[in-house]
Amino acid sequence: MSDSLALARQTPESLQLEDAWPMLLREQVADAEWLQFSMGGATSSDLLAQSEYWLHARQDVSWLIVQAGIVDCAPRAFSRNELVQQKALALFTRVFPRSGRRLFEWLRRRRNVSYIGPERFRQNVQAFRELANRRGIRLLWLPVLGAEFYEGILPGVTEKIAQTNEILQQELGGALVDTRLPEAWYMADGHHLRLEAHRHLAHVILKHINEERY
Repeated sequence: MSDSLALARQTPESLQLEDAWPMLLREQVADAEWLQFSMGGATSSDLLAQSEYWLHARQDVSWLIVQAGIVDCAPRAFSRNELVQQKALALFTRVFPRSGRRLFEWLRRRRNVSYIGPERFRQNVQAFRELANRRGIRLLWLPVLGAEFYEGILPGVTEKIAQTNEILQQELGGALVDTRLPEAWYMADGHHLRLEAHRHLAHVILKHINEERY
């Protein structure tokens, strides 16, 4: 289960679906059946809400692999509940593009809100862990990843990512994949991943699976 990080994309760079880590895993573990739910812009709350439906589809699930957290924690100008304010600024920006963009950036730096706060994120991770334990499923969670230059694109994101990964480490321990990526493996937006990164994640996940299987 994931946000857009496990999906194909066209911008800011192209990635084919067969080159995303879930498809690469399918090729390497041919004796397994894979179910994938990925949604662009999904938070941990969104994935948690879908987990019961998808896990109910099969009673013999062995692994639950989750990639989520950046949509939750990224610094924003508005929360998801502030739709009126978002629409008002969008309308203002269409009329006054330069002023609207400046106002948006100022609000994002000033307010520094996230769609999902730290405590809610922790609760979601705990719920995933409890769901996996209840079903006898091994849980594996990928860390929130971001290039160093991502901070220049989205000020404040480095601290948010570190806080989110700290929560994951506290709640999941060894079920959190321990990996870092070279800067060159990130796309130009600083958080979506190039083919080399997807190959690496598939390799790391497969290593975890094989350590448990044999």
